[in-house]
Amino acid sequence: MKLKYIIPVIVGLSLVACHKDLDIPQNSQLVSKDMWKDEADAVAAVRGAHSLMRTAFSQGLVYWGEYRTGLWGPGNHGGLTQAERDQVYQSSMNSTHTRADWEQLYRTINMANLILKYTPDINFVSAATQNEMMANAYFIRANCYYWIARIWGDAPLVLEGTESPTQNLFPSRAPVAQVLAQVESDIQAGIETMPANITSRKQASLASLNMLKADYSLWMYKVRNAGQNYLTAAETAVTAVKSYGHLALSASYANVFNVATESGTEIIYAWNYQQEEYTGGYPADYQFNSATVTAAYHFNPVVVGTGQQWTFYTNAYGNILKEVPADTRLLTNYQTFHDPQMNQTFNFTNKYKGSWINNTLVLDADIILYRLADAYMFDAEIKLYNDDIPGAIQAVNLVVKRAYGTDNYYSLSQTPADAKAIIVKERLKEFPAEGKLWWDLIRLDAVFDYNTHLAAKQGQPNILLWPLSNNSINDNPNLGGQTPGWN
Repeated sequence: MKLKYIIPVIVGLSLVACHKDLDIPQNSQLVSKDMWKDEADAVAAVRGAHSLMRTAFSQGLVYWGEYRTGLWGPGNHGGLTQAERDQVYQSSMNSTHTRADWEQLYRTINMANLILKYTPDINFVSAATQNEMMANAYFIRANCYYWIARIWGDAPLVLEGTESPTQNLFPSRAPVAQVLAQVESDIQAGIETMPANITSRKQASLASLNMLKADYSLWMYKVRNAGQNYLTAAETAVTAVKSYGHLALSASYANVFNVATESGTEIIYAWNYQQEEYTGGYPADYQFNSATVTAAYHFNPVVVGTGQQWTFYTNAYGNILKEVPADTRLLTNYQTFHDPQMNQTFNFTNKYKGSWINNTLVLDADIILYRLADAYMFDAEIKLYNDDIPGAIQAVNLVVKRAYGTDNYYSLSQTPADAKAIIVKERLKEFPAEGKLWWDLIRLDAVFDYNTHLAAKQGQPNILLWPLSNNSINDNPNLGGQTPGWN
């Protein structure tokens, strides 16, 4: 029997892969405990795990977390369409869609499992460094399983690293509640293990662990109806994040996404993108082909490269972003420029636009998972659910002060319905192209308000989930077939 498996094996301390052209992994591919000899091995493995997670989310972040909102559609230059994006906008994805495959997430989980297995037995110069490596593995595994649970629901829950072809390589799907329980356990273990002095923005820290806890706890409270304790947990986590002295909202919204200033005080966790190390990702969807733009306007201001703008905001979303012309976020989120020589008007985002080096676009902007503005907007949402409407609006006002230039843009006297509408609208304005709005709209009961394709299907089972790829189903007979509703 051909040996096909869901969890790839490890080929080194910083990379995980499987040879798709081979039926059985070679013994040389499998990790031996002898490879985990000193703390340099563990440190390298943690770097490798963050790298693997970055690869998984370089495109997945926006496909899984924003394109389904109905806020995006075909690019506005030449009416270009692309089937895999169109399917996501229309919620008509199928089992052959690239993003229906969870392999890259499980590659990352496999590395985290191996770190958690071997790091405790390594002698470290400092116990704090050992704890930091363990806490990073908990953060990575928790984050991956959190996304898997929200994307696919029931899923294999694998907590042991794959090292041998004799291991169980055909795990069955665990109930989503069990997967989410593991997320909670890993988050708590990470918080208890992470040294208090770690303030890294490219690896895990107490700030990023607490942001994940707040995110997860809000999901459990609002979507899973798991009880008031989760709302309290979210509040505790957000309070912790707001207390960290190394974090502060940037005075400039644009600087949060500018390559020269992208590691500023607002960033809590971001994946590192750097020339000659790792570049690209989903921002490649938003550029224009350089041949369609007059040379004088290349990156001045039109973002150009070798690709073409495959997708952009719908007109309705663009109108939301442009609602207040004086909004200082606007130039970063939505710019319009008319090229007189080409007689073409270009609409584009300057978020994550990268660098212009030797007349070449380099997509080296870090992609952000969490920033401090998220914490304040989580705080607003928590207060909304606790019926503290003035507190909710005040939290929003703290975020939008830099956008509108005033301390109290919104009156604290709002009805609960109006407060919720304000939170939704300001999330749409604050976080476009950051891959999180899909989850926000689900939590805030607004997911069917923006996507007519999705709204027409809301009676279907599991419509908020993704189908599972044919590759996974065919390779693992224990998965039980396709997710109901996506057959």
